[in-house]
Amino acid sequence: MGFREYNDYISTTRRWLSNYNRFKISVKNMTDDITEQKKILDVADDMGAAIAKYGDSPGGGTPELYPVEMSAEMRMKRQERIRQLMINRGEVIRILEKLDVSINALPDEEASLIREHYINGASWWQIAEQNHYSESWARKKTGKALKHLALMIFGTKAMPEQIRFVFAD
Repeated sequence: MGFREYNDYISTTRRWLSNYNRFKISVKNMTDDITEQKKILDVADDMGAAIAKYGDSPGGGTPELYPVEMSAEMRMKRQERIRQLMINRGEVIRILEKLDVSINALPDEEASLIREHYINGASWWQIAEQNHYSESWARKKTGKALKHLALMIFGTKAMPEQIRFVFAD
């Protein structure tokens, strides 16, 4: 990810939160796909490759080996697919872990606002009514919590330039 500005971190945090439930489902689906791909590999290993028949004459030719080579190529593609699924699943799991740790580190009120709006999809007026506040208060308070989350997830680079600490040697 190439971030250039403070708002990029806020936007990414917002996007990750909005996709939180989809990420959870994605991890489950990728885990299922990995399991299924491994089962297929195991079955292919148990079956083994077909033995080529060369006839009565000694030697052989490439056409007789084609099924063996094709089987090996399919195995390598399946292994690569498993590897890619594991990499992708790991990336999504890391995002979910960052979100979970950061949300849990927020004060209860801010964590609740984040969960309600971004993860559960509640509208601003619903959040305001539920908490007995105005809609604008709910937006402002959630915006502040979003900035706190971005800082926890991305560190000081997620802070506006004018408030970053500068350390001199």
